[in-house]
Amino acid sequence: MTSSVVIALDVGGTQIKAGAVVDGKVVAASVGHYESGARLAAKETIGHFAAVVADVLRKSGTDACVDGLGLAFPGPFDYEAGVSRIRGLGKFDALYGLPVGSLLDEALRADERTGSRLAPHFRLAFENDAALFGLGETGPGGAAEGAGRVVCLTIGTGLGSCFLDSGRLVKTRADVPSDGWLYATPYKNRMADDYISRRGVLQLSARFGLADAGLDVKDLALLADGGDAAAQRLFCRFGERMAEILAPPLLRFGPESIVLGGQISRSAHLFLPAFRQALAGSGMHAEVRVGRDTLTSTLLGIYRFMTETTFLTGGER
Repeated sequence: MTSSVVIALDVGGTQIKAGAVVDGKVVAASVGHYESGARLAAKETIGHFAAVVADVLRKSGTDACVDGLGLAFPGPFDYEAGVSRIRGLGKFDALYGLPVGSLLDEALRADERTGSRLAPHFRLAFENDAALFGLGETGPGGAAEGAGRVVCLTIGTGLGSCFLDSGRLVKTRADVPSDGWLYATPYKNRMADDYISRRGVLQLSARFGLADAGLDVKDLALLADGGDAAAQRLFCRFGERMAEILAPPLLRFGPESIVLGGQISRSAHLFLPAFRQALAGSGMHAEVRVGRDTLTSTLLGIYRFMTETTFLTGGER
């Protein structure tokens, strides 16, 4: 029986995290972290991506042909067309306006390490990282496996989000924000991304008298775990503010489950009780969980994205 092989890349501004997923399981030996190549010229960036794919394939331990390559890519990006819209953000500027998907496909076919390993039906696709994390968490072994309506949030340098219904992404429906993105939700003349993120935590550190110490989120979490009352209040307020910002759009969708991922979710035990309580006070009683390792879920989500039909359109309920 022929194996189903997908190479999965989670592309960030500083790192590419990548691995091979074979028959729905991440091959541990293939998982690696690579430089992003975000400041290279366009040709060199594409070549770097191709080299990462070749290295992951080498470490995958399979001789089967590759069915697909899926990339979680930062925005702005035209995911359907595979065209980068990133400009002025200090990363991947050289790719602006280019058909990244077509160029990478050509590079893979021309590379002797990968060209002969691509299946006749090989395809290459891009999607937002939060959406792919969500697909992983609603798939086998995920925190929301088998759930109906699910919202997944990734909290790190910014706020990522996706909405799913019965395991399929919902991007264009009356009860869902455009593209399933919550980062632009307005709050106090700014937007959610400014508050539900690393900089949101650091902004609160000033309010609670902790800014002068030059602490990052991990340091603040260690303080809170060690019993520091100010740090504990900081994270409590972070959870309350999350609910204040997100309750209105979440109530419109009515999720039965909310799953958290991203770097800041590692400190979720410090803010989840306040988040849950504030959501309940707004009339929402969704189950809130922390997902498994974010990278694992993203890689598995890429596999689902490449092997299943996973979208709901506006008219479906």
